[in-house]
Parts: sequence; structure tokens; C-alpha cells
Amino acid sequence: MKRLFQAVLFSSFCLLIGVACKKSTSTSSTTTNTCDGTAATYNSNVKSIIDGACTSSGCHPTYNSYSGIKSILNSGDFKREVITNKTMPSGSSLTSSQLNILKCWSDAGFPEK
Repeated sequence: MKRLFQAVLFSSFCLLIGVACKKSTSTSSTTTNTCDGTAATYNSNVKSIIDGACTSSGCHPTYNSYSGIKSILNSGDFKREVITNKTMPSGSSLTSSQLNILKCWSDAGFPEK
């Protein structure tokens, strides 16, 4: 019984954390950004955006490296939540310049270097 309670409590906690780190879709904009031709790579200009918007907030501490973010890039979650739906980062918005860099990075296939 104790283990069942712990499992339910842990699951509830994980759900709460996942919801708390995501903006409401009713306040987000789903307008499509376009890339202005900026050459964007993770190391050159994307890491600083992700560090400032995702890892420093405490919501996604594992996104502090390219390997730490690679799985959400491959799954399409990053593009959908950050670039298309703009439901992330929670509690703040990216500037048009930052969104442009991320869109160019996405269009180029998320290069590291």
C-alpha cells in the first residue's frame, strides 16, 4: 500500500511539474516565423538562448548541452512548442530576434557546430 501511495504521489508530482513549466496555449501565438538567412548553430548563437530561457529557470536543467536537448529536437517537440506554438518558455517570451535564430537553426536541421 505504501509503494502504491508513493507511486501515485510521484506521478502527481511529475504531472504538476510538467504543467507548471508550460504556458497556456490560449495565450500563445501560433504564427509562423520565417528565417531571415541567419546562420545558426547550437554553439554559435542558440546555446545562450536556451540557457537563458530554459535551463536558468530550473524547468529544464538537462538542456544545458547539445546532447541534453537532442532528444526533443529529434522528436519534434522543440520545434512544435518553442517555434510553432510558442508555449515555451514558460513565464516569458522570446524576442523576435531569438525566434528568428531558432527558426533558422530548425530549418538547417539543428546543427551543433
